[in-house]
Amino acid sequence: MLEILLKSPKEAKVIYSIFHSLCKGFESELQLVNQRCVKIIPKIWDRSLEGLVIPGIVQFIVNHKEHHMMLSMIHEDYYFTDDEEQQQILHIAQSIIEGERKDIPGIQEFTHREEILKDTLEQFLRPDLFFSFASFEKFRLREYAYRLREVVEVAIEEYKLEQDYQNFIQNLRELLEKRECKIEQLSIVHESNSNTYKVFNDQQKEISDDELKSNLDETFIAQHPMYVDSNLLGPIVSIAPKQITFYTDDPFDGMVQTVQNVFQERVSIHKLCAFKV
Repeated sequence: MLEILLKSPKEAKVIYSIFHSLCKGFESELQLVNQRCVKIIPKIWDRSLEGLVIPGIVQFIVNHKEHHMMLSMIHEDYYFTDDEEQQQILHIAQSIIEGERKDIPGIQEFTHREEILKDTLEQFLRPDLFFSFASFEKFRLREYAYRLREVVEVAIEEYKLEQDYQNFIQNLRELLEKRECKIEQLSIVHESNSNTYKVFNDQQKEISDDELKSNLDETFIAQHPMYVDSNLLGPIVSIAPKQITFYTDDPFDGMVQTVQNVFQERVSIHKLCAFKV
């Protein structure tokens, strides 16, 4: 027999429901006692442990406890008190865990967290055990919590970078609105193989690098030295064209995306082969 005391009737109902959905074929009796205690009486302990108890607890932790654990870290350990900020950081953390943010350097994959939980449970669970899930979480899930904390820390750094980027984009938009248009229309040709950009004016004449840089707003560059590319982004914002036609075979290129974010409806993107001088 195994008895698990949950923190609340809501949690007890959730884990009871999970066990109930898994228990077919394991000849185990399930009981919900006093609204907070789930009792499992298996006919064959080893078989029920591997097919019912461990999978059920792992599912409960991953699907119902994990985000609460991370939110607690975000709020209590890193002092993010705004609900929207918490949710944005949590979303980034969850996308990291699910392996969707492979662009973040140095992040270790945490997609096999079920194995960590399974190993922990195999060492802990035994027949005729009564335990509080809150105590189990506090004292037995330390490795799992440590890995979650690593993910949360990376998510916070990524969130800060994204906020800085959004502020930077907004600053460029504000600068753009104040600038007088020097050239009505620009064409930018992106060679993805060499990752080079060539800029053409509204007469389809290529603008040299020196000519581009001569338009640069040096004051703005000095204020944002870490972000503004002085070879392309800074000059075209300073030129403030009313229309930009981007020719590229990689519309997700970082510079293409940044130009599109700054100039918004002024930008149209076309295949590289569509460009004709």
